[in-house]
Amino acid sequence: APLNNDGSIDREAFADLLTPNVKLCSFTLMSNVLGILNPAQDLIQMARERGIRVCLDAAQAIAHIPVDVQSLDCDFLAFSGHKMFGPTGTGVLYVREKYLEQMPPFLGGGDMISSVSLEKETWAEPPYKFEAGTPDVAGIIGLGAAVDFMQPLDWNDRMAHERALTAELETGLKKIKGLRILADGHDHHGLVSFTLEGVHPHDVAHFADQAGVSLRAGYLCAQPLIQRLGWNAVCRASLSVYNDSDDLSALIEALSNAARFFNGC
Repeated sequence: APLNNDGSIDREAFADLLTPNVKLCSFTLMSNVLGILNPAQDLIQMARERGIRVCLDAAQAIAHIPVDVQSLDCDFLAFSGHKMFGPTGTGVLYVREKYLEQMPPFLGGGDMISSVSLEKETWAEPPYKFEAGTPDVAGIIGLGAAVDFMQPLDWNDRMAHERALTAELETGLKKIKGLRILADGHDHHGLVSFTLEGVHPHDVAHFADQAGVSLRAGYLCAQPLIQRLGWNAVCRASLSVYNDSDDLSALIEALSNAARFFNGC
């Protein structure tokens, strides 16, 4: 689906794409590049009216806002464990129960079989019929620990903390000559992506690294989006419950040093 120039989804074009040939549509709840919260319920409703199933990517959203599959009314929802302080290589796929019943398994192995013979096989009950072989037991226990860590946290306090930090970061970034914030003017939920004129994002990230601050640099796993916005690569600063103003000061100082070093400003 095409985007508007500010990085938001073109709703009219999205609706036009939902033709009778479409069986499944998928989009992100929150952009991992822009921090924009997409109008998920409106988009889901568009698909619902046309009988199209919806898969929602909640990987970026899961650690920044409350996510309720029942109120969203999506058919599938996926997120990765590392975005919510869990182990890498773990994640969750939520599937509406009726589709778990309807879908055939695509992997074969231990524990996904109810019975097997040389002539036929029958599958275990969902969701086990999709879980072939020995799972990542240690990783899933770690993911469970991450869930247990997040559950007691107060979402209102968390979101207020991130909003305050994001506003503080944007104020500091705008004082750096030649720095441009992507999707400026939108609410950025726990992240700010930016470019520094005349400096490759990897060099910017290196300067930040020398100051003890970690940035993500490159396409951010979203090359078509980055190119649509007119860039070859960008930097991203991500914020969470463990960050504070000292972290922001260190980042702003590092970026200011990079601007002086490369551009003399």
